[in-house]
Amino acid sequence: MAMKPIKSPLDKVLGRIDDLDQVNLGILVQRLARERKLLETVFDVIRDGILVLDDEGVINYSNLQGKRLIGLKEEQAGKVSLHRAAPEIARALGLDRKNKDFLAEVVVREMKISYPEHRYARIYAVPIEDHSSKLKDKKAGIAIILTDVTEEKVSLEERIESERVGSIMDLAAGVAHELGNPLNSIHIHLQVLHRSLKDCGELKEKSKKSMQTCLKEVERLDGIIAHFLKAIRPTVPDFKKINLLSVIEETVRLRERELSGKKIKIRMEAGAREPIVNGDLGQLKQAFFNIIGNAIDAVPKNSEIRIITGIDSDHVFAQVVDEGAGIAKEDLSHVFEPYFTTKKEGHGIGMMIVHRIVRDHGGDVGIDSKKDAGTVVTLRFPRKSPRRGLLESNDDDLYRKTQ
Repeated sequence: MAMKPIKSPLDKVLGRIDDLDQVNLGILVQRLARERKLLETVFDVIRDGILVLDDEGVINYSNLQGKRLIGLKEEQAGKVSLHRAAPEIARALGLDRKNKDFLAEVVVREMKISYPEHRYARIYAVPIEDHSSKLKDKKAGIAIILTDVTEEKVSLEERIESERVGSIMDLAAGVAHELGNPLNSIHIHLQVLHRSLKDCGELKEKSKKSMQTCLKEVERLDGIIAHFLKAIRPTVPDFKKINLLSVIEETVRLRERELSGKKIKIRMEAGAREPIVNGDLGQLKQAFFNIIGNAIDAVPKNSEIRIITGIDSDHVFAQVVDEGAGIAKEDLSHVFEPYFTTKKEGHGIGMMIVHRIVRDHGGDVGIDSKKDAGTVVTLRFPRKSPRRGLLESNDDDLYRKTQ
């Protein structure tokens, strides 16, 4: 037998509103006004921005911090849509499409907002259920929490620098293991060279082969060190026009041994033949190397990883989709933080590096995940040059402020 929902005292009063006389109705209105004023006062002292959208995407309510973060004027509440007031956030939530699907699940994003000023914000959006509707899964709107993380981002490099020694010690343990074998091989072959140089007769050919082996091992050692340093040391991107499909294909080849070992198939779904971006080839390969590596670690043997690429009006995007272990809801907001990891053997800087690279390319990273169901990592890059886009956004800001 289904239990009836418990009604609050206010619900009971509202249920008898037709029976109230003019005096009691006036008292009820005053009580509602006082409660609304109290709630608004509480919400306005909260440091996070709060936006409430209706089922059409119109901003019905915003607290004081929410207005500040998106530049919303008092008279615009209930009249302007999120797409018009904050198009960057609307796009990040997928609410700017003509044939849009209403937000169905919790979405977490971290992105840069360019209006009314350049800020970094962490976005937490959750659909509001319409319990009054008879339709199943009917949505009444969306609640959005905006957390200003600009100071956190500004101080991130300082935090990384201060903790660099500790992280290097952890990473060095893994690197030292990789360096051990080639160094041991170099030592052995150098001993062979030393003995062969005493007699350059019959051992001349053996000395030559030993020298070649030493050179190959030294090159491998140099490659390991270079990769290690590149991963932890931020560098300014060398922007060039790059086909994102080519970058992904090259990265998949680098992971071929791991994919074969677990019998994992990569399924490419290209929505455009040439998704061209302005980017640094090495850094973009590093980003996809980390993301695909996480997907490989998350899925079981004989699985499939989908990589989807495409183009929309403003961005070139790529999604890495797996049906692996997934990430718990409470951990999603920490994924980009340094030294946070859900792996038993992980250093917690992989996704931080991905976030830094994509941010330096003028893009953003989104993660949608459900425990034991899988993860979707979405990378979006501007179709225009990041430098050009920044100049244009500054011009747009100036234009808006003069209106």
